[in-house]
Amino acid sequence: MWRPLFLVTALSLPLTGCGGDEPEPDDEPTPAATAAVDDGTEPGTELAFGDPATLVWRPTRDLVGELELSVDEVAEQRRSVFDGWTRDGASAEARPYFVSVSVANTGETDLGGQDVPLYLRDTAGTLGAPWTLGGDFTACQSGPLPERFEPGDEAEMCLVYLVPDGGRVRDLVFEPTEFYDPVSWTGRVRDPG
Repeated sequence: MWRPLFLVTALSLPLTGCGGDEPEPDDEPTPAATAAVDDGTEPGTELAFGDPATLVWRPTRDLVGELELSVDEVAEQRRSVFDGWTRDGASAEARPYFVSVSVANTGETDLGGQDVPLYLRDTAGTLGAPWTLGGDFTACQSGPLPERFEPGDEAEMCLVYLVPDGGRVRDLVFEPTEFYDPVSWTGRVRDPG
């Protein structure tokens, strides 16, 4: 079954009763996904495919992650690559891309199972998250980081993106929050087949 992954930025909002109690300082709203640039690649940096970036972000309130990430290759696929897999009407009409990435955990926390906020931006400016494919889709086993991804661990991953409405890939962007100036990768996109 197809299901897209979406980065959800949640805010923890303090609840106050009718008595007008003020929230304690620890109860103040904190974004669940924020970016930091200490010793990392500056927001807004434009890179070529294969260039690494050091990216620091907060996937959850209690977890700060640091990755070295490179987008190594972007390859357009024929729609027939999904023959035999369940598709809804929208995904059947979309243009599929397989994106090869290299990731290394350069921080101090286990990032196992986390979704890296790496989006495909299409020619219309729309961001699309990678799709997680269930079952045994060996052509590109898209999904989050491995279940255990401890400091020093490295992985090469393939991510599946779908571009709707006849659009094409413009670039890949790391964008952990809505107002973050994304780090982007561009380069030659391989044709299908």
